Amino acid sequence: MGVVRVLAVSDAVSPIVYSQNFPANLPPFDVVLGAGDLPGHVLEFIATKTRTPPVYVIGNHGNAYLRGEDPEELRLPGGCINAHRRVVRVAGLLIAGLEGCARYRPGPHQYSQAAYQLMAAAMAPQLLWNRARYGRAVDVLLTHAAPVGPHAGTDWPHRGVAAFNRFHDLWRPQVHVHGHVHLSGANAPRRYLTPGGVRVINAYEFATFEVSVP
Repeated sequence: MGVVRVLAVSDAVSPIVYSQNFPANLPPFDVVLGAGDLPGHVLEFIATKTRTPPVYVIGNHGNAYLRGEDPEELRLPGGCINAHRRVVRVAGLLIAGLEGCARYRPGPHQYSQAAYQLMAAAMAPQLLWNRARYGRAVDVLLTHAAPVGPHAGTDWPHRGVAAFNRFHDLWRPQVHVHGHVHLSGANAPRRYLTPGGVRVINAYEFATFEVSVP
């Protein structure tokens, strides 16, 4: 049994992460997970500072995109892995990703609850293959939006996504990392444990944690 140390980031650019001293100003970590709505240039900055490519999903604001050489061209951050609708293996972790949030107005990176169910179901072949190959389907679910539960917002744009709770029940990730819901106040809950034993972590600005892997 080993331990993978994770730095998760989302939504607000922390001066601790976006710093000339990074990553030496934080405890050692093995992989960075981006839970959405971080500027693309920040993700690229992180990629230049780490040996393992950051794994990310895009948030509902879509600010991960960068201008290419052609001003009309948009590109995603280099040196990073977009995990949307994929299950990737990085630093020994099996990571499943779903971008965006529950639809609240016209625009990209927003999905209906039914669409999230379909996207999660489409990853089943990869998850089943992982279960056969590695003895587990997934270690981390990486999303921008929160699941239904304590971290979901009280307003319509920040409501929870029920498909993520179903994903917990079906595939048993150890950890669900999300962003989207900003933490405010001294006692804002960053983490909780579901009845099924999934650790849910809000990556707002940044959070660190460990995941045990066989």
